Amino acid sequence: MTQTASGPVALLVTDLDNTLYDWVGSFVPAFYAMAEEAAAILNLDIETLLDDMREVHQRHGSSEHPFALLEAASVTARLPSLSRDEKAKVLDAAFHRFNTVRKERLALYGGVIATLEALSEQGVPIVAYTDARIPNSLYRVNRLGLDHLLVHLYAPAARFPDRVDAPTRKALLKVLPESDRKPNPRTLLDICRDLDVPPQQTLYIGDSLSRDIFMAASAGVRSAWARYGTEVEAGLWEKLVRITHWTEADVADEARLKAEAAGTCPEATLDQFADLLERFDFAPQRAAQG
Repeated sequence: MTQTASGPVALLVTDLDNTLYDWVGSFVPAFYAMAEEAAAILNLDIETLLDDMREVHQRHGSSEHPFALLEAASVTARLPSLSRDEKAKVLDAAFHRFNTVRKERLALYGGVIATLEALSEQGVPIVAYTDARIPNSLYRVNRLGLDHLLVHLYAPAARFPDRVDAPTRKALLKVLPESDRKPNPRTLLDICRDLDVPPQQTLYIGDSLSRDIFMAASAGVRSAWARYGTEVEAGLWEKLVRITHWTEADVADEARLKAEAAGTCPEATLDQFADLLERFDFAPQRAAQG
């Protein structure tokens, strides 16, 4: 399945994680720093703790459940009589370590802000669509200063929502069902409808060929593959898999999806985000329609 160009792009829909910033490079080191600190505080075997954390992630269907540490079986066994808040106080240094490492490592890829600002100045709306649940995706959008450049953030609701402290522009959030997962061409078409831009004048950029690019092709939306987002620091991918929420059924589903998506080609392959401006023409819909 391939896509063909159809005039200027009037709407940009972008993935977040490993498209605008290196999520793997920020989350994985922060997570392991937290786990190591917690293991030291409670005198736990780190491998046992990681096993327990993976079980919590699988129960919640997400590898990014902010307070999974408080639900780990080995932590509960060490602190059997404490409330959730009391456990959090005991493990405060571990959570602090997570936040410190995450802040140190979370950064936009080069050229992201300049490119998005250029498109915004042209009047081209920019929308983010992510699988990352709202508390996590919204934190990164605000932390990285993307909120003022996005018209909307489409993200699934958290199954067990944690408090969202960051101030949120009322119109920014578009809450999707907790079950929404890519590739979901219907959601992408809903975004086109919400912004009143036809699919053939919409461009989607993402780092996954089987999820992002296949989804765009299925929706008749133009696509750009963020190849640079697949370049992960050595060893981090294996560490992520170690604590992933994926079950054996999820792995089988992913293999099926990759087979189904085989042969899907993006309209453009990008080595950096700023390549968007060289590979595509952009114009607001009214200008694009002439």
